[in-house]
Amino acid sequence: MPSIFGLTTTTPWRTESQGRCMKTPLGYLALLLHAHLPFVRHPESQDCLEEDWFFEALTESYIPLLWVFDELSQSAVPFKITLSLSPTLCTMLKDPLLLSRYERYLLKRLELSCREIERNISDPGCCSLAQFYKERYYAVWIAFTQSYKKNLLEAFKKHQKLNNLELITSTATHGYLPLLRNPTQAVKAQIFIALDNFIDCFHTPPKGIWLPECGYYPGIEVLLQEAEIKWFVLEAHGILLANPRPRFGLLTPIYTPSGPAAFGRDSLSSKEVWSAQEGYPADPYYREFYRDLGFDADLDYIKPYILPTGQRKFTGIKYFRVTGKTDRKELYEPQRAKERTEIHAEDFIQKREKQIIKAAQVLPQSIKPILVCPFDCELFGHWWFEGPLFLKEVIKKAHQSEVLALTTPSEYLSLFPIQQLSRPSFSSWGWGGHSKMWLNETNDFIYPPLHEAAHLLVDLIQQHRAADKIMHRCLRQAARELLLAQASDWPFLISRSTAKEYAISRITTHLNRFFELSWGIRHKKINVKLLEYCECTDNIFPKLKLDYFS
Repeated sequence: MPSIFGLTTTTPWRTESQGRCMKTPLGYLALLLHAHLPFVRHPESQDCLEEDWFFEALTESYIPLLWVFDELSQSAVPFKITLSLSPTLCTMLKDPLLLSRYERYLLKRLELSCREIERNISDPGCCSLAQFYKERYYAVWIAFTQSYKKNLLEAFKKHQKLNNLELITSTATHGYLPLLRNPTQAVKAQIFIALDNFIDCFHTPPKGIWLPECGYYPGIEVLLQEAEIKWFVLEAHGILLANPRPRFGLLTPIYTPSGPAAFGRDSLSSKEVWSAQEGYPADPYYREFYRDLGFDADLDYIKPYILPTGQRKFTGIKYFRVTGKTDRKELYEPQRAKERTEIHAEDFIQKREKQIIKAAQVLPQSIKPILVCPFDCELFGHWWFEGPLFLKEVIKKAHQSEVLALTTPSEYLSLFPIQQLSRPSFSSWGWGGHSKMWLNETNDFIYPPLHEAAHLLVDLIQQHRAADKIMHRCLRQAARELLLAQASDWPFLISRSTAKEYAISRITTHLNRFFELSWGIRHKKINVKLLEYCECTDNIFPKLKLDYFS
Protein backbone atom coordinates (compact mmCIF):
# COMPACT_ATOMS: atom_id res chain seq x y z
CA MET A 1 0.00 0.00 0.00
CA PRO A 2 1.25 3.54 -0.69
CA SER A 3 2.71 5.42 2.22
CA ILE A 4 1.54 8.96 2.89
CA PHE A 5 3.75 11.02 5.22
CA GLY A 6 4.94 7.77 6.77
CA LEU A 7 1.46 6.27 7.34
CA THR A 8 -0.15 3.52 5.33
CA THR A 9 -3.72 3.88 4.10
CA THR A 10 -6.01 0.99 3.30
CA THR A 11 -9.59 0.22 2.31
CA PRO A 12 -10.73 1.84 -0.91
CA TRP A 13 -13.87 3.96 -1.02
CA ARG A 14 -15.91 5.09 -4.00
CA THR A 15 -17.09 8.56 -4.97
CA GLU A 16 -20.47 8.20 -6.65
CA SER A 17 -20.02 11.31 -8.79
CA GLN A 18 -17.00 9.92 -10.58
CA GLY A 19 -17.28 6.20 -9.91
CA ARG A 20 -13.59 5.75 -9.18
CA CYS A 21 -11.84 4.26 -6.18
CA MET A 22 -10.00 6.49 -3.76
CA LYS A 23 -8.24 5.82 -0.47
CA THR A 24 -10.15 5.98 2.78
CA PRO A 25 -9.40 9.37 4.32
CA LEU A 26 -7.55 9.47 7.60
CA GLY A 27 -9.75 12.37 8.66
CA TYR A 28 -12.12 15.08 7.59
CA LEU A 29 -12.13 18.79 6.92
CA ALA A 30 -15.32 20.79 7.46
CA LEU A 31 -15.43 24.24 5.88
CA LEU A 32 -18.18 26.43 7.34
CA LEU A 33 -19.07 29.84 5.92
CA HIS A 34 -21.31 32.14 7.92
CA ALA A 35 -23.18 34.60 5.69
CA HIS A 36 -24.79 37.37 7.70
CA LEU A 37 -25.57 41.06 7.43
CA PRO A 38 -27.77 43.16 9.70
CA PHE A 39 -31.19 44.05 8.34
CA VAL A 40 -30.61 47.39 6.59
CA ARG A 41 -33.50 48.75 4.57
CA HIS A 42 -34.32 52.44 4.25
CA PRO A 43 -37.22 53.07 1.86
CA GLU A 44 -37.34 56.66 3.09
CA SER A 45 -33.94 57.40 1.52
CA GLN A 46 -32.83 57.01 -2.11
CA ASP A 47 -29.15 56.73 -1.17
CA CYS A 48 -28.23 54.95 2.04
CA LEU A 49 -24.56 54.31 2.79
CA GLU A 50 -25.38 51.29 4.96
CA GLU A 51 -27.33 49.55 2.18
CA ASP A 52 -24.01 49.39 0.34
CA TRP A 53 -22.93 46.76 2.90
CA PHE A 54 -25.45 44.46 1.27
CA PHE A 55 -24.60 45.47 -2.30
CA GLU A 56 -20.86 45.04 -1.76
CA ALA A 57 -21.35 41.59 -0.21
CA LEU A 58 -23.54 40.52 -3.12
CA THR A 59 -21.00 41.73 -5.68
CA GLU A 60 -17.81 40.55 -4.03
CA SER A 61 -18.82 37.55 -1.88
CA TYR A 62 -22.17 35.87 -2.52
CA ILE A 63 -22.27 35.88 -6.32
CA PRO A 64 -18.54 34.96 -6.65
CA LEU A 65 -19.16 32.14 -4.17
CA LEU A 66 -21.97 30.85 -6.36
CA TRP A 67 -19.62 31.07 -9.34
CA VAL A 68 -17.22 28.79 -7.47
CA PHE A 69 -19.98 26.29 -6.69
CA ASP A 70 -21.25 26.39 -10.27
CA GLU A 71 -17.79 25.86 -11.77
CA LEU A 72 -16.98 22.95 -9.46
CA SER A 73 -20.33 21.33 -10.16
CA GLN A 74 -19.95 21.73 -13.93
CA SER A 75 -16.45 20.27 -13.72
CA ALA A 76 -17.78 17.26 -11.79
CA VAL A 77 -15.64 18.08 -8.77
CA PRO A 78 -17.62 16.89 -5.73
CA PHE A 79 -17.44 19.11 -2.67
CA LYS A 80 -18.94 19.49 0.77
CA ILE A 81 -19.36 22.91 2.37
CA THR A 82 -21.65 24.18 5.09
CA LEU A 83 -23.17 27.62 4.61
CA SER A 84 -25.23 29.43 7.21
CA LEU A 85 -27.57 32.09 5.84
CA SER A 86 -28.88 34.37 8.56
CA PRO A 87 -32.62 35.21 8.50
CA THR A 88 -31.88 38.93 8.09
CA LEU A 89 -29.74 38.22 5.02
CA CYS A 90 -32.35 35.84 3.59
CA THR A 91 -34.98 38.54 4.01
CA MET A 92 -32.86 41.12 2.19
CA LEU A 93 -32.11 38.64 -0.60
CA LYS A 94 -35.86 38.45 -1.27
CA ASP A 95 -36.73 42.12 -0.82
CA PRO A 96 -37.90 43.75 -4.12
CA LEU A 97 -36.86 47.25 -3.03
CA LEU A 98 -33.30 46.22 -2.17
CA LEU A 99 -32.93 44.06 -5.26
CA SER A 100 -34.04 46.91 -7.53
CA ARG A 101 -31.60 49.23 -5.80
CA TYR A 102 -28.86 46.64 -6.23
CA GLU A 103 -29.44 46.56 -9.97
CA ARG A 104 -29.12 50.35 -10.02
CA TYR A 105 -25.91 50.01 -7.95
CA LEU A 106 -24.39 47.65 -10.53
CA LEU A 107 -25.28 49.89 -13.45
CA LYS A 108 -23.62 52.85 -11.74
CA ARG A 109 -20.47 50.78 -11.21
CA LEU A 110 -20.49 49.76 -14.86
CA GLU A 111 -20.82 53.39 -15.88
CA LEU A 112 -17.93 54.39 -13.62
CA SER A 113 -15.65 51.62 -14.90
CA CYS A 114 -16.35 52.73 -18.50
CA ARG A 115 -15.42 56.29 -17.57
CA GLU A 116 -12.27 54.97 -15.93
CA ILE A 117 -11.22 53.24 -19.15
CA GLU A 118 -11.48 56.57 -20.97
CA ARG A 119 -9.77 58.51 -18.19
CA ASN A 120 -6.81 56.12 -18.08
CA ILE A 121 -6.41 55.61 -21.83
CA SER A 122 -2.82 56.85 -21.68
CA ASP A 123 -1.95 54.68 -18.66
CA PRO A 124 -1.87 51.02 -19.81
CA GLY A 125 -1.74 49.57 -16.29
CA CYS A 126 -4.73 51.46 -14.90
CA CYS A 127 -6.62 51.19 -18.17
CA SER A 128 -6.25 47.41 -18.12
CA LEU A 129 -7.55 47.29 -14.55
CA ALA A 130 -10.49 49.53 -15.43
CA GLN A 131 -11.32 47.08 -18.21
CA PHE A 132 -11.02 44.25 -15.66
CA TYR A 133 -13.59 45.93 -13.43
CA LYS A 134 -15.91 46.68 -16.33
CA GLU A 135 -15.91 43.01 -17.34
CA ARG A 136 -16.37 41.88 -13.75
CA TYR A 137 -19.30 44.19 -13.03
CA TYR A 138 -20.91 43.15 -16.29
CA ALA A 139 -20.47 39.48 -15.36
CA VAL A 140 -22.05 40.12 -11.95
CA TRP A 141 -24.94 41.96 -13.58
CA ILE A 142 -25.54 39.11 -16.05
CA ALA A 143 -25.35 36.55 -13.24
CA PHE A 144 -27.75 38.47 -11.03
CA THR A 145 -30.34 39.40 -13.62
CA GLN A 146 -30.18 36.40 -15.98
CA SER A 147 -28.36 33.36 -14.58
CA TYR A 148 -29.85 33.60 -11.08
CA LYS A 149 -32.91 35.66 -12.05
CA LYS A 150 -32.46 37.84 -8.96
CA ASN A 151 -33.04 34.81 -6.73
CA LEU A 152 -29.82 33.84 -5.00
CA LEU A 153 -31.62 31.73 -2.40
CA GLU A 154 -32.80 29.43 -5.17
CA ALA A 155 -29.25 29.29 -6.54
CA PHE A 156 -27.91 28.17 -3.15
CA LYS A 157 -30.81 25.72 -2.80
CA LYS A 158 -29.78 24.10 -6.09
CA HIS A 159 -26.40 23.14 -4.65
CA GLN A 160 -28.06 21.89 -1.48
CA LYS A 161 -30.15 19.54 -3.65
CA LEU A 162 -26.94 18.34 -5.34
CA ASN A 163 -25.69 17.41 -1.85
CA ASN A 164 -22.67 19.66 -2.20
CA LEU A 165 -23.91 22.26 0.22
CA GLU A 166 -25.44 21.98 3.68
CA LEU A 167 -27.49 25.07 4.43
CA ILE A 168 -28.09 26.01 8.06
CA THR A 169 -29.53 28.99 9.85
CA SER A 170 -28.51 31.47 12.52
CA THR A 171 -30.85 33.23 14.97
CA ALA A 172 -33.61 35.62 13.89
CA THR A 173 -31.66 38.89 13.96
CA HIS A 174 -28.28 37.53 15.03
CA GLY A 175 -28.76 38.55 18.65
CA TYR A 176 -25.87 37.72 20.98
CA LEU A 177 -27.74 35.12 23.04
CA PRO A 178 -25.69 35.04 26.27
CA LEU A 179 -26.67 38.68 26.91
CA LEU A 180 -30.33 38.30 25.88
CA ARG A 181 -31.40 35.46 28.19
CA ASN A 182 -33.23 37.79 30.55
CA PRO A 183 -35.97 36.69 29.91
CA THR A 184 -35.43 33.23 28.41
CA GLN A 185 -38.30 33.84 25.99
CA ALA A 186 -36.10 36.37 24.14
CA VAL A 187 -33.62 33.61 23.28
CA LYS A 188 -36.37 31.12 22.43
CA ALA A 189 -37.93 33.61 20.01
CA GLN A 190 -34.59 34.28 18.32
CA ILE A 191 -34.13 30.54 17.70
CA PHE A 192 -37.64 29.52 16.68
CA ILE A 193 -38.37 32.52 14.44
CA ALA A 194 -35.12 31.72 12.63
CA LEU A 195 -36.25 28.14 12.21
CA ASP A 196 -39.55 29.25 10.65
CA ASN A 197 -37.72 31.65 8.34
CA PHE A 198 -35.39 28.90 7.13
CA ILE A 199 -38.25 26.48 6.44
CA ASP A 200 -40.11 29.22 4.58
CA CYS A 201 -37.03 29.85 2.39
CA PHE A 202 -35.83 26.29 1.81
CA HIS A 203 -38.83 24.06 2.62
CA THR A 204 -36.81 21.88 4.97
CA PRO A 205 -35.67 22.32 8.58
CA PRO A 206 -31.97 22.99 9.22
CA LYS A 207 -29.92 20.38 11.06
CA GLY A 208 -27.41 22.90 12.38
CA ILE A 209 -27.38 26.45 13.65
CA TRP A 210 -24.72 29.14 13.77
CA LEU A 211 -24.90 30.66 17.23
CA PRO A 212 -24.22 34.38 16.65
CA GLU A 213 -20.59 35.19 17.39
CA CYS A 214 -20.33 31.51 18.49
CA GLY A 215 -21.84 32.79 21.73
CA TYR A 216 -22.71 29.92 24.07
CA TYR A 217 -24.01 29.74 27.62
CA PRO A 218 -24.70 26.48 29.48
CA GLY A 219 -28.33 25.52 29.09
CA ILE A 220 -29.01 26.95 25.65
CA GLU A 221 -28.82 23.43 24.28
CA VAL A 222 -32.20 22.77 25.92
CA LEU A 223 -33.82 25.25 23.53
CA LEU A 224 -31.79 23.92 20.60
CA GLN A 225 -32.99 20.40 21.34
CA GLU A 226 -36.57 21.67 21.50
CA ALA A 227 -36.00 23.20 18.05
CA GLU A 228 -34.62 19.81 16.87
CA ILE A 229 -31.21 21.33 16.08
CA LYS A 230 -28.59 18.58 15.81
CA TRP A 231 -25.36 20.59 16.09
CA PHE A 232 -23.66 23.96 16.47
CA VAL A 233 -20.11 25.36 16.44
CA LEU A 234 -18.09 26.97 19.23
CA GLU A 235 -14.77 28.72 19.63
CA ALA A 236 -12.00 26.33 20.66
CA HIS A 237 -12.04 27.09 24.39
CA GLY A 238 -15.77 26.41 24.57
CA ILE A 239 -14.89 22.78 23.85
CA LEU A 240 -11.47 22.53 25.51
CA LEU A 241 -12.85 23.83 28.84
CA ALA A 242 -15.94 21.63 28.72
CA ASN A 243 -16.88 19.54 31.75
CA PRO A 244 -15.71 16.82 31.76
CA ARG A 245 -12.74 17.67 29.56
CA PRO A 246 -13.15 16.14 26.11
CA ARG A 247 -10.82 13.21 25.69
CA PHE A 248 -9.92 14.13 22.10
CA GLY A 249 -10.00 17.91 22.40
CA LEU A 250 -11.04 19.64 19.18
CA LEU A 251 -10.53 16.55 17.03
CA THR A 252 -14.07 15.27 17.58
CA PRO A 253 -17.36 16.87 18.60
CA ILE A 254 -19.07 16.40 21.95
CA TYR A 255 -22.72 15.84 22.77
CA THR A 256 -24.24 18.36 25.15
CA PRO A 257 -26.38 17.12 28.06
CA SER A 258 -29.62 17.88 26.21
CA GLY A 259 -28.59 16.29 22.94
CA PRO A 260 -27.20 18.65 20.25
CA ALA A 261 -23.55 18.17 19.34
CA ALA A 262 -20.96 20.92 19.64
CA PHE A 263 -18.01 21.20 17.26
CA GLY A 264 -14.95 23.31 18.15
CA ARG A 265 -13.17 25.67 15.78
CA ASP A 266 -9.74 24.43 14.70
CA SER A 267 -7.31 26.96 16.16
CA LEU A 268 -4.38 26.34 13.81
CA SER A 269 -6.22 26.96 10.53
CA SER A 270 -7.96 30.14 11.68
CA LYS A 271 -4.96 32.45 11.88
CA GLU A 272 -3.75 31.52 8.39
CA VAL A 273 -6.96 32.85 6.85
CA TRP A 274 -8.19 35.43 9.36
CA SER A 275 -5.06 37.42 10.09
CA ALA A 276 -4.68 40.54 7.96
CA GLN A 277 -1.09 40.86 9.15
CA GLU A 278 0.26 37.30 9.09
CA GLY A 279 -2.33 35.30 7.16
CA TYR A 280 -2.73 34.68 3.46
CA PRO A 281 -4.68 37.94 2.85
CA ALA A 282 -1.54 39.90 3.77
CA ASP A 283 0.30 38.60 0.69
CA PRO A 284 1.77 41.59 -1.20
CA TYR A 285 0.14 40.50 -4.49
CA TYR A 286 -3.42 40.48 -3.17
CA ARG A 287 -5.68 43.47 -3.69
CA GLU A 288 -5.47 46.28 -1.14
CA PHE A 289 -8.91 46.75 0.41
CA TYR A 290 -8.59 50.32 1.66
CA ARG A 291 -7.26 52.04 -1.49
CA ASP A 292 -10.50 52.71 -3.33
CA LEU A 293 -11.27 55.10 -6.18
CA GLY A 294 -14.06 56.61 -4.10
CA PHE A 295 -11.44 58.11 -1.80
CA ASP A 296 -8.54 58.51 -4.24
CA ALA A 297 -10.27 60.32 -7.12
CA ASP A 298 -10.85 64.05 -7.46
CA LEU A 299 -14.11 65.00 -5.72
CA ASP A 300 -15.68 66.70 -8.76
CA TYR A 301 -15.03 63.60 -10.86
CA ILE A 302 -16.26 61.02 -8.36
CA LYS A 303 -19.22 63.04 -7.02
CA PRO A 304 -21.91 61.26 -9.13
CA TYR A 305 -20.83 57.92 -7.60
CA ILE A 306 -20.71 58.83 -3.92
CA LEU A 307 -23.39 60.16 -1.57
CA PRO A 308 -25.36 63.29 -2.60
CA THR A 309 -23.94 65.03 0.48
CA GLY A 310 -20.46 64.69 -0.99
CA GLN A 311 -19.49 62.05 1.57
CA ARG A 312 -17.04 59.66 -0.04
CA LYS A 313 -17.60 55.91 -0.03
CA PHE A 314 -16.17 52.74 -1.52
CA THR A 315 -16.84 52.17 -5.21
CA GLY A 316 -15.27 48.71 -5.47
CA ILE A 317 -12.73 49.94 -8.02
CA LYS A 318 -9.34 49.44 -6.43
CA TYR A 319 -6.14 49.79 -8.43
CA PHE A 320 -3.51 48.75 -5.90
CA ARG A 321 -2.19 45.62 -4.25
CA VAL A 322 -1.11 45.13 -0.65
CA THR A 323 2.55 45.56 -1.68
CA GLY A 324 3.71 45.59 1.96
CA LYS A 325 3.69 47.88 4.96
CA THR A 326 4.13 51.03 2.93
CA ASP A 327 1.99 53.87 1.63
CA ARG A 328 3.55 53.49 -1.82
CA LYS A 329 1.37 50.76 -3.29
CA GLU A 330 2.05 48.94 -6.55
CA LEU A 331 -0.61 48.30 -9.20
CA TYR A 332 -2.79 45.23 -8.71
CA GLU A 333 -2.11 42.27 -11.01
CA PRO A 334 -5.15 39.93 -11.10
CA GLN A 335 -3.35 37.02 -12.76
CA ARG A 336 -0.43 37.16 -10.31
CA ALA A 337 -2.92 37.26 -7.42
CA LYS A 338 -4.74 34.22 -8.83
CA GLU A 339 -1.47 32.30 -8.92
CA ARG A 340 -0.91 33.12 -5.26
CA THR A 341 -4.28 31.60 -4.33
CA GLU A 342 -3.14 28.28 -5.79
CA ILE A 343 0.05 28.38 -3.71
CA HIS A 344 -1.79 29.32 -0.53
CA ALA A 345 -4.47 26.67 -1.07
CA GLU A 346 -1.77 24.04 -1.45
CA ASP A 347 -0.14 25.25 1.76
CA PHE A 348 -3.48 25.23 3.60
CA ILE A 349 -4.33 21.66 2.58
CA GLN A 350 -0.83 20.35 3.32
CA LYS A 351 -0.99 21.78 6.83
CA ARG A 352 -4.42 20.25 7.43
CA GLU A 353 -3.11 16.90 6.16
CA LYS A 354 -0.27 17.02 8.68
CA GLN A 355 -2.72 17.82 11.47
CA ILE A 356 -4.92 14.89 10.51
CA ILE A 357 -2.00 12.46 10.22
CA LYS A 358 -0.86 13.44 13.69
CA ALA A 359 -4.40 13.20 15.06
CA ALA A 360 -4.99 9.79 13.51
CA GLN A 361 -2.10 8.42 15.57
CA VAL A 362 -3.84 9.17 18.87
CA LEU A 363 -7.49 8.47 18.06
CA PRO A 364 -8.97 4.97 18.19
CA GLN A 365 -9.44 3.33 14.80
CA SER A 366 -13.21 3.53 15.17
CA ILE A 367 -13.11 7.34 15.11
CA LYS A 368 -11.62 9.68 12.54
CA PRO A 369 -10.65 13.28 13.36
CA ILE A 370 -12.46 16.29 11.98
CA LEU A 371 -10.99 19.76 11.57
CA VAL A 372 -13.73 22.37 11.69
CA CYS A 373 -12.87 25.64 9.93
CA PRO A 374 -15.59 28.29 10.35
CA PHE A 375 -15.23 31.71 8.72
CA ASP A 376 -17.36 34.75 8.02
CA CYS A 377 -18.46 34.36 4.41
CA GLU A 378 -17.87 38.05 3.70
CA LEU A 379 -14.16 37.56 4.39
CA PHE A 380 -13.99 35.74 1.06
CA GLY A 381 -14.38 38.31 -1.69
CA HIS A 382 -15.23 41.47 0.21
CA TRP A 383 -12.38 41.81 2.69
CA TRP A 384 -10.11 39.38 0.85
CA PHE A 385 -10.89 39.88 -2.83
CA GLU A 386 -9.22 36.66 -3.94
CA GLY A 387 -10.89 34.62 -1.18
CA PRO A 388 -13.41 32.83 -3.46
CA LEU A 389 -10.55 31.75 -5.77
CA PHE A 390 -8.68 30.46 -2.72
CA LEU A 391 -11.74 28.46 -1.63
CA LYS A 392 -12.08 26.95 -5.08
CA GLU A 393 -8.46 25.82 -5.05
CA VAL A 394 -8.79 24.46 -1.50
CA ILE A 395 -11.78 22.37 -2.58
CA LYS A 396 -10.00 21.06 -5.66
CA LYS A 397 -6.88 20.14 -3.70
CA ALA A 398 -8.94 18.53 -0.94
CA HIS A 399 -10.63 16.40 -3.62
CA GLN A 400 -7.19 15.22 -4.77
CA SER A 401 -5.97 14.48 -1.24
CA GLU A 402 -5.43 10.90 -0.05
CA VAL A 403 -5.31 12.04 3.57
CA LEU A 404 -8.46 14.07 4.10
CA ALA A 405 -11.92 14.49 2.66
CA LEU A 406 -14.36 17.37 2.87
CA THR A 407 -17.45 16.80 4.95
CA THR A 408 -20.21 18.62 6.82
CA PRO A 409 -20.94 18.34 10.55
CA SER A 410 -24.22 16.55 9.80
CA GLU A 411 -22.50 14.02 7.57
CA TYR A 412 -19.74 13.47 10.14
CA LEU A 413 -22.28 12.75 12.90
CA SER A 414 -24.04 10.24 10.67
CA LEU A 415 -20.71 8.45 10.13
CA PHE A 416 -19.61 8.63 13.77
CA PRO A 417 -22.75 8.92 15.92
CA ILE A 418 -21.09 7.89 19.18
CA GLN A 419 -19.28 10.79 20.85
CA GLN A 420 -18.39 11.90 24.36
CA LEU A 421 -21.01 13.60 26.55
CA SER A 422 -19.82 16.91 28.01
CA ARG A 423 -21.08 20.41 28.80
CA PRO A 424 -19.29 23.19 26.90
CA SER A 425 -17.92 26.26 28.59
CA PHE A 426 -19.42 29.75 28.36
CA SER A 427 -17.62 31.26 25.37
CA SER A 428 -17.65 33.28 22.15
CA TRP A 429 -15.18 33.87 19.34
CA GLY A 430 -14.97 37.57 20.09
CA TRP A 431 -12.39 39.73 21.81
CA GLY A 432 -11.27 38.00 25.03
CA GLY A 433 -13.18 34.84 24.18
CA HIS A 434 -16.29 35.74 26.14
CA SER A 435 -18.71 38.71 25.97
CA LYS A 436 -16.37 41.67 26.21
CA MET A 437 -16.91 42.79 22.62
CA TRP A 438 -20.69 42.96 23.15
CA LEU A 439 -20.68 44.25 26.74
CA ASN A 440 -18.19 46.91 27.78
CA GLU A 441 -18.08 50.54 28.84
CA THR A 442 -18.85 51.74 25.30
CA ASN A 443 -22.10 49.81 24.80
CA ASP A 444 -23.42 48.66 28.18
CA PHE A 445 -26.15 51.32 28.10
CA ILE A 446 -28.14 49.35 25.52
CA TYR A 447 -28.97 46.33 27.68
CA PRO A 448 -31.32 47.68 30.41
CA PRO A 449 -33.87 48.93 27.84
CA LEU A 450 -33.48 45.75 25.77
CA HIS A 451 -34.26 43.61 28.81
CA GLU A 452 -37.08 45.90 29.88
CA ALA A 453 -38.61 45.72 26.41
CA ALA A 454 -38.35 41.92 26.29
CA HIS A 455 -40.08 41.51 29.66
CA LEU A 456 -42.76 43.99 28.64
CA LEU A 457 -43.42 42.17 25.37
CA VAL A 458 -43.80 38.84 27.16
CA ASP A 459 -46.32 40.40 29.57
CA LEU A 460 -48.27 42.11 26.78
CA ILE A 461 -48.57 38.92 24.77
CA GLN A 462 -49.79 36.99 27.81
CA GLN A 463 -52.35 39.71 28.58
CA HIS A 464 -53.71 39.93 25.03
CA ARG A 465 -54.02 36.32 23.89
CA ALA A 466 -57.50 37.08 22.53
CA ALA A 467 -56.45 40.33 20.84
CA ASP A 468 -58.41 41.66 17.90
CA LYS A 469 -56.79 41.99 14.47
CA ILE A 470 -55.33 45.50 14.90
CA MET A 471 -54.02 44.68 18.40
CA HIS A 472 -52.45 41.48 17.08
CA ARG A 473 -50.74 43.41 14.28
CA CYS A 474 -49.39 45.87 16.80
CA LEU A 475 -48.01 43.10 19.03
CA ARG A 476 -46.29 41.46 16.08
CA GLN A 477 -44.72 44.73 14.95
CA ALA A 478 -43.54 45.45 18.48
CA ALA A 479 -41.88 42.02 18.43
CA ARG A 480 -40.16 42.85 15.13
CA GLU A 481 -38.83 46.13 16.53
CA LEU A 482 -37.43 44.35 19.58
CA LEU A 483 -35.80 41.65 17.47
CA LEU A 484 -34.15 44.26 15.24
CA ALA A 485 -32.86 46.17 18.27
CA GLN A 486 -31.32 42.94 19.64
CA ALA A 487 -28.92 42.40 16.70
CA SER A 488 -25.35 41.71 17.82
CA ASP A 489 -24.11 43.95 15.00
CA TRP A 490 -25.03 47.12 16.88
CA PRO A 491 -22.99 46.60 20.10
CA PHE A 492 -20.15 45.29 17.93
CA LEU A 493 -20.09 48.44 15.77
CA ILE A 494 -20.31 50.65 18.85
CA SER A 495 -17.45 48.78 20.52
CA ARG A 496 -15.29 49.07 17.39
CA SER A 497 -16.29 52.73 16.77
CA THR A 498 -17.20 51.66 13.22
CA ALA A 499 -20.47 53.22 12.05
CA LYS A 500 -21.02 53.89 15.75
CA GLU A 501 -23.58 56.66 15.23
CA TYR A 502 -25.59 54.52 12.84
CA ALA A 503 -25.59 51.58 15.28
CA ILE A 504 -26.78 53.76 18.17
CA SER A 505 -29.42 55.28 15.91
CA ARG A 506 -30.73 51.85 14.91
CA ILE A 507 -31.03 50.63 18.51
CA THR A 508 -32.67 53.88 19.59
CA THR A 509 -35.08 53.92 16.64
CA HIS A 510 -36.27 50.34 17.10
CA LEU A 511 -36.66 50.69 20.85
CA ASN A 512 -38.54 53.97 20.47
CA ARG A 513 -40.89 52.33 17.99
CA PHE A 514 -41.30 49.37 20.33
CA PHE A 515 -42.20 51.50 23.34
CA GLU A 516 -44.58 53.69 21.31
CA LEU A 517 -46.36 50.62 19.98
CA SER A 518 -46.47 48.99 23.41
CA TRP A 519 -47.91 52.18 24.94
CA GLY A 520 -50.72 52.01 22.39
CA ILE A 521 -51.34 48.37 23.27
CA ARG A 522 -51.45 48.99 27.02
CA HIS A 523 -53.75 52.00 26.69
CA LYS A 524 -55.78 50.53 23.80
CA LYS A 525 -54.95 53.56 21.67
CA ILE A 526 -53.22 52.11 18.61
CA ASN A 527 -51.46 54.69 16.46
CA VAL A 528 -52.47 53.21 13.12
CA LYS A 529 -50.27 55.53 11.06
CA LEU A 530 -47.21 54.61 13.14
CA LEU A 531 -48.09 50.92 12.89
CA GLU A 532 -48.45 51.06 9.10
CA TYR A 533 -45.20 52.99 8.75
CA CYS A 534 -43.31 50.44 10.87
CA GLU A 535 -44.87 47.52 8.99
CA CYS A 536 -43.74 49.04 5.69
CA THR A 537 -40.25 49.99 6.85
CA ASP A 538 -39.34 47.09 9.17
CA ASN A 539 -41.10 44.40 7.15
CA ILE A 540 -39.07 41.44 8.34
CA PHE A 541 -40.71 38.14 9.42
CA PRO A 542 -44.20 38.59 7.92
CA LYS A 543 -45.30 35.24 9.45
CA LEU A 544 -43.94 35.94 12.94
CA LYS A 545 -45.55 33.82 15.67
CA LEU A 546 -46.08 35.53 19.01
CA ASP A 547 -46.31 32.20 20.87
CA TYR A 548 -42.50 32.01 20.93
CA PHE A 549 -42.41 34.95 23.37
CA SER A 550 -44.84 33.37 25.83
